[in-house]
Amino acid sequence: MSMPMVPGYTSEPQRGTLADLWQRPAGDYPDELWPEADLRTVTANPVEWLVVEEHFFTDDKHGGRGCVLIDTEQAATALEDTRWLGRDLGKFGVWNSGRIDNGLTATERGVDVEFFVHARQPAGAAAPVIEISHPFLWYWDAVPTTSGWKYLNEAGRDQDLVRWEITGDSWRVEVRALEFRHFLATYQRHALIQLDWVPKRDSEEFDRVDGEFHNEWAHVDFHVLHDMSMINRPAFSRTLGQYLVTGLRNSRTPRWEERENEVEHPSFIYGIDPASGEPLTHICDPDQLGTYFDKDGTRLHYLTPVYFKREVLQPYAAEPSRYRISNSRLSCLSLWGVEISFNSTGLVEVYLGDIGQKLPADEWGHWRTYNVPPEGKMDEGRFRRDFLNQWAGSNDPVHDLRKARKEAMAASQALLGKPLRKELNTETQAEFDSLIGPLTDDPAALGAPLLLLTKVLADGIEPAPLKAYLTDYEPGERSLSLLRRFTQELGGTTDITAIMRELQSFRSKGGIAHLAGSSAKKARAELEIEELTNLQAFESITTRITSCLNELTTLITQKLEQGAVNRPGFDGDSIV
Repeated sequence: MSMPMVPGYTSEPQRGTLADLWQRPAGDYPDELWPEADLRTVTANPVEWLVVEEHFFTDDKHGGRGCVLIDTEQAATALEDTRWLGRDLGKFGVWNSGRIDNGLTATERGVDVEFFVHARQPAGAAAPVIEISHPFLWYWDAVPTTSGWKYLNEAGRDQDLVRWEITGDSWRVEVRALEFRHFLATYQRHALIQLDWVPKRDSEEFDRVDGEFHNEWAHVDFHVLHDMSMINRPAFSRTLGQYLVTGLRNSRTPRWEERENEVEHPSFIYGIDPASGEPLTHICDPDQLGTYFDKDGTRLHYLTPVYFKREVLQPYAAEPSRYRISNSRLSCLSLWGVEISFNSTGLVEVYLGDIGQKLPADEWGHWRTYNVPPEGKMDEGRFRRDFLNQWAGSNDPVHDLRKARKEAMAASQALLGKPLRKELNTETQAEFDSLIGPLTDDPAALGAPLLLLTKVLADGIEPAPLKAYLTDYEPGERSLSLLRRFTQELGGTTDITAIMRELQSFRSKGGIAHLAGSSAKKARAELEIEELTNLQAFESITTRITSCLNELTTLITQKLEQGAVNRPGFDGDSIV
């Protein structure tokens, strides 16, 4: 009978720890004074989280741990004694002799030690300040968090690197062991983890017991005694020593090394076998795909389109500060990017070779989940660009909207001295830059894009420059009303604000910001989207807003060409 391994419950405990190798020294002392649980955390080959800095003090126990780096050739010398090395690292010292200690390196007992971590307690600080070796952070291109450090892998996904807990004057700092050991292997150093534990108990008197463990990777002393001068807890032990953690090149590599790792490329559906009706698949490894320079046409071409459900973009759309999406490209910060397009049925198109070459390996599993057989026609603009070498655009309503908004802002700035719309904050700007529209047919999927359009285009109108230009306005008159009268005064014959009022109404009645009520159907009808799919509805609304913004820009431009006249309260010179 086989049994599953459940981490934390039935999984096999790590073997080869100090608790396994070191027998409890014989003696008539309380079991609690032998630190078996702590010794079980000491291993030469850690693979999860490793405590590198610790300090605590309670009635039952006090002590801590520390960590310095040493040269690999000096490991045996470092383990000749159990006393800690490098206690003064992390402190700047100026001696009367003129010697300067920078706190980063030192030589003690014939061992060159280098700073890795400590908790500094500067005067005026509310809590200890955790400081980590800069070469280690630089190696991983680490980013600070509220309680540690993280780094991004090649796919742009967060990976925990360092974490800490600080409570009063106690702290505990841990580092991801595999990342730490990969760094040590590259840096050609060993880590010397130093420990000091003192548990205390109330106990009957007993004789002192001493013990020692010393092998090629650890050297630890132990003694336990009964001291009547310690009134409340006269029985205590002390475990003092150090052990080595060595470097190991492993799967946890920094981004620049990930690209060199050997990976197994998966296969993707690219077509249907007409004889059997079964999907045709092919590996996405660029080296196994054909090019225009092949001597024959036996290999499937690099530029073979592969298709995905639109939902494949959902996790990227959910993080607009990290991912940028447009109708032609998906990218993650400055880490990676791949060309995409949308075909006539709304499927996402990506070339098979680009999947293997431009998408990080960590992303392949996600994309395979949404891979579907071909259906529909390739986007014409992409076909003309990629296969006919022609300058050609693709239908991109959101791009047209951004362009129209930018031109309207510039035109109103020229006429009014201030743009008609507020600058977006960083978060909203990132959302607007990556706006792609609804990614599923779920009724709720339309809400978020329309809410963003409302926030950016209707709520963001600045009333002050409109009031200065109009001079007469009602107390409390809303921005859209001011904009409507502004366009009428410029000669506009249609209400270009209607679509924006309908958007605001839909937000209230259509179930976006509030629960949808009986008026939701009416709100959809007013937006003219009642019988449309989510994508059709979004593109219809986006196109109508773009037309309104373009009309506004045209009206302002005409006024500027005629020569703007100053009005009472209008802040600015005449524009000729």
